[in-house]
Formats: sequence, C-alpha cells, structure tokens
Amino acid sequence: MTDKTSPQLEQELAAADRQPWYQLAFPPVLEEAYLHATCEQRLRRYRLFGAIGIVVFMLYGLVDKFYLADAYGRIWLWRWLILPVMGTISIIGSYWAPLRRWYELSVVGVSTACVLALIWFFSLSHMPTAQHYYGGVMLCLVFTMFGLRIPFRLACYSSVISLSYLGWVLLDWHFLDEATRSLIFILVISCVLLGLLGLFQLEKEARRSYLLAQELQRDHLQLQQGFKYLQQISTADGLTGLFNRRYFDQQLQTVWESRLQNKADIALLFVDVDYFKKYNDSQGHQMGDDALIRVAQVISRHAESVNGCAARYGGEEFVLLLACSTVGQASRLAEQIRQDVEALALPHPSSLCSQVVTISIGIAAAHASINQKPDWLVSTADAAVYQAKKQGRNRIVTMHSCQPLPN
Repeated sequence: MTDKTSPQLEQELAAADRQPWYQLAFPPVLEEAYLHATCEQRLRRYRLFGAIGIVVFMLYGLVDKFYLADAYGRIWLWRWLILPVMGTISIIGSYWAPLRRWYELSVVGVSTACVLALIWFFSLSHMPTAQHYYGGVMLCLVFTMFGLRIPFRLACYSSVISLSYLGWVLLDWHFLDEATRSLIFILVISCVLLGLLGLFQLEKEARRSYLLAQELQRDHLQLQQGFKYLQQISTADGLTGLFNRRYFDQQLQTVWESRLQNKADIALLFVDVDYFKKYNDSQGHQMGDDALIRVAQVISRHAESVNGCAARYGGEEFVLLLACSTVGQASRLAEQIRQDVEALALPHPSSLCSQVVTISIGIAAAHASINQKPDWLVSTADAAVYQAKKQGRNRIVTMHSCQPLPN
C-alpha cells in the first residue's frame, strides 16, 4: 500500500473482508496488490523447493533400475535428463522479469509433467513392483501442493489432469486385478482431496494475513493523518493558517536555548498592521479578516524561504522568529516583507500614513552570549514596533535593547 490508500482499494479492502469463506481471489485491484507484494516470496520458494524437487526426482532414478527393470531403457532419459532440464530452465526463467507474470504456469506445467511421467513410467512395466509407484505419484502431488505451494486454482487443474491420466492407465492395466486398481485409484484420490483441502486452507490463511496487514497499515495511516491534523489545528491559527501564539512560545524557548550551542544570533520580527481598527470600522470585519489573511500569506512566504517560524501573535499582530540570523539579514528580510505588503495595494482610505494597507515592523536581535530570558526578545521587538508607530508607521525599527539603534 502507498501512503494514501486509494478510494477503490479502500472499498475492495472492505469487500474482501466480507467475501464468503470459499472465495479466495480478492477484488481486482487488491488481488494485483497481493500478487505484487508476495511475488518475491513465491519466487524464492519455487526456486528453492524446485531445485530440491529436481534432485529428489533424479535420485529416484536409482529405484527405477530395480523396480521398473523391464521399462528402464525407455524411461531413464526422461528421469535423468529431459524432465530435470525442463525444471532447471523453469528455475532460470524466474530471474527473467518478462516471464514472471506467467512463471507460475511454468512451475505447474513442469510439476504436472513430472507426475504424468511417473504414471507413464509404471504403465510401461509389467513387473509386480510397478504397482507400488502410485506412492511416488502421491508424493509428487503432495510436494507440488505443500512444497511448491502452487495456487489452489492451478493445483486443481493439475490434479484433474493427473487423476484423469492415472484412471486411464489403471483401466488399461489388465495384469492387476480390479480390486487392486480400484484401491490404488481411491488412495490417490483421497490423497489429492486432502492435499487440496490443506492447500486451500493455507492459501486462505495467507490471504487473510495479508488482508489483516493491509487493514492494520490503513488504520495506522489514518491514525497518523488524524494525529497530524490534530497537531496542526492545535498549533495553527484558525484564520490565517500561521502558527498560533502557543506554538510560537514553544519554538521561542527551543531556539533561545539552542543559540548557545549553535553560537549564532537570533532575531525576531514583530509585525503590526497599521491603523487596523480604523480599517475594520470602515471596511467591515470580513474585509479586515481578508486583509489579515493576505498579510499573513506574505509573511509565510518569506518565512518559508529562510526556515523561520511565522505566527499570529494576536489580533493584527504577527511575529517571525529567525534562528541563526544577523541584524542585517533580519532588516533586509523585514524590508522585503514591508514592501510586499504595500504592493498588495489593499485600499485603506482611513489610514493616516498611506492609501493602502501597510505594516510597521519592530526587530529585536539577540547575540549568542546574551544573558536574558526569552521574553526579552519579544518585549524588545514590541518596543521596537512601538517606536515605529511613534515615528509615523509603515517603517522598520531595530533594537538590541529597549532603545532603538542609531541609523
């Protein structure tokens, strides 16, 4: 699953959770995701157990020489060369990406061919020991189901083909009495049915485990998204989208403490919208809110460019905390913000300093070695913006203490 669960996949997860017990396949999108997620695991199993199966199949050729002596001359090439080579080619083919989509068919094809070959082997012999080869047929079928763990649907096809050929051979095996032939066929059928039942249960449990894992992952993602949303609304101002004062106070404490470790100055911009009460009274509260949002967007854009913390401090007041910033850098940034707000050209007929909405900015800077509390930075920036208002507004004043720095 991706970080965001698609609506269709979400629906299919719910549908798969309600599907009847006898249904294995998931809905299309979920089925494709399941096959993709388990592809490498299945390939590794086919390679490992396929190689083991080839070795065991060839070793049983030693048994053929004694138990099928009259037919050994016709079957040894298949036992020792043709079928092992087919299995080896199938394993090698699993490393070629274009074949992987059809690889399970080749696995089922080779394993079914081995079962049919065993039936053919003992059908060629008239030795009394040949009748015991049905045990080898059952062994191959069980290995295919529980060793290779081929899909249940393909195992059913393979079993039907194998049982049909076995039944045809047994009918034509006249040197055995009917009771023996019936017993062999019943034993093989019973083995196949029990094997298919076990394989069905294994695949059902594997799919159920995958489904539960996906549901857990989905729930985890939803919890993460919910936590992020709660965190966002608990730290964000509802009107402007900037951080709120509570979050700003936390960040100020963190930055203030880290300045000693970083050995770097920090700065704070205190922004006040000029004559905002007059703007509210003349333009209305809706226009006032819109103006605050536009100003906040300008501050936020510049804050992102310098990794600063921009927050709404209260009413028409904003703050921008700058870690690792000199007085000069803070002053240049403040001037850019002031100009960009003025360039918004929001009409302000009630302003006594301009025809558009403007801001006044107070800057406080703290050296890395200053021995003060974090509140000092806020109070100094507040005093600086107060000086900017006294000097006519729409301007910037910088302070290191409660007195403005000389120009």
